[in-house]
Amino acid sequence: MGEIDVVAQLSAEVAGPDMEQPVVRWHPLVRMGFRFGFAFLGAGMTGGWLATALIRSFGVPQETVAELTKWTGLYPLTDRVGKHIFHTTVDYTRSGSGDTAAQWISAFTWLLAAFAATAVWSVLDRHRPNYARLNAWFRLLLRGALVSALLLYGMVKLLPSQMTFVLQRLVEPFGDMSPMSVLWTQTALSEPYEIALGAAEITAALLLIAPLTAGLGSILAFIVTLQVALLNLTFDVPVKIFSLQLLAFAAVLAAPDIRRTVRALLGRAIPRREPELRFTTGRRNRILLAAQLIFGGWLFYTALTEGLDGWHTYGNARAQSPLYGIWNVTEYSVAGQQLPALVDFRESTRSGLPNASDRFRRIIFDIPDAITVQRMDDSLLPLPARIDTAGHTITIPRDATGGAPLAAFDYEQPQPNRLILIGQLAGHPIRMRLELIPLDHYPAVSRGFHWVQAEPYMR
Repeated sequence: MGEIDVVAQLSAEVAGPDMEQPVVRWHPLVRMGFRFGFAFLGAGMTGGWLATALIRSFGVPQETVAELTKWTGLYPLTDRVGKHIFHTTVDYTRSGSGDTAAQWISAFTWLLAAFAATAVWSVLDRHRPNYARLNAWFRLLLRGALVSALLLYGMVKLLPSQMTFVLQRLVEPFGDMSPMSVLWTQTALSEPYEIALGAAEITAALLLIAPLTAGLGSILAFIVTLQVALLNLTFDVPVKIFSLQLLAFAAVLAAPDIRRTVRALLGRAIPRREPELRFTTGRRNRILLAAQLIFGGWLFYTALTEGLDGWHTYGNARAQSPLYGIWNVTEYSVAGQQLPALVDFRESTRSGLPNASDRFRRIIFDIPDAITVQRMDDSLLPLPARIDTAGHTITIPRDATGGAPLAAFDYEQPQPNRLILIGQLAGHPIRMRLELIPLDHYPAVSRGFHWVQAEPYMR
């Protein structure tokens, strides 16, 4: 009898999903919950993201990606929901925000569709005892979507280009910044911190690729997506919908392994973790494993190439302006009349001087093809600019048509930290003298790290 028990146990261990197993009947509410989750998270959220991520990885034009995204958002049903429920016209124009009205309405439309699909599915398939096999494929789909997103967002932090250090933040009044700008700035000021955030996301993605380490990867993914979602919600970052989707993906994947981890920490025995999806033959299982590794490798490669391109184009490895730095305007004259740095606005108007708000307080040279002007009221004005180092000229175009420029200056640099600009601005003859501010003047840049501190440094 003992030998028969051993043989039965071994047979159960090697049995695949297609071999005869005792039928486990799920509770009706569990089956209904799975149907809704598969319809909403699987078909609605995961499927659309994976489809667009894959075609992007093959270099498909952004216009095509945008059109596919529109259709995966249930267009034109979304239009009808927007019109009849929210009484608005859905605008699909891309703006860089992930929380546009169109995206919220699309998510709501998918919610309605998922409820309808669940109702129909529950009636037509009410006798099925469980969805164990479909659940395994569902979890594989969630893993793929999570790997894709974590690699994408992790790489732009590992190669800092998502939160980029921008010079103008050093002189912009804190109160003028939006919560999102504050988050971006504090993260960009510490490049090692941003890199660590990216490394955590990439590590979770790499662990999720292989079935053997997917459990650990799902727990780490849950931790990092929870942090991202909290930051997006508390700093008003317009990626709330997608970050909450990723958190839901990670929560579904991590739920069984969190329970196992807690049991292990409590000193309780836990059963061996079996593969979520396996076939009856070793060859098919090897093909499945190879497909997952190839898919993960392809996503890693495309994320790496995009990350490197972004890092060099607009990230911290981007080219700098030949006049890089923050320059104080120490002298500013209009048609030979000096406009003091500190002047009463009413007095300047009565005296016939240009309005004090038109005077430049600082000029910030950061990237090669633009400048940022800080006016006397501390407001910042970004402007396109062409700097010709051979001809020593700075041109600020009025628009992209190539007409007369808004401003044109000849510049001299008698010393590395001195600059003289002479030219025309909006039809007025302007002369400026500028002085470079050393970056170590700003504690945010120069303070650095200290193991030993006599007292808190809260300047």
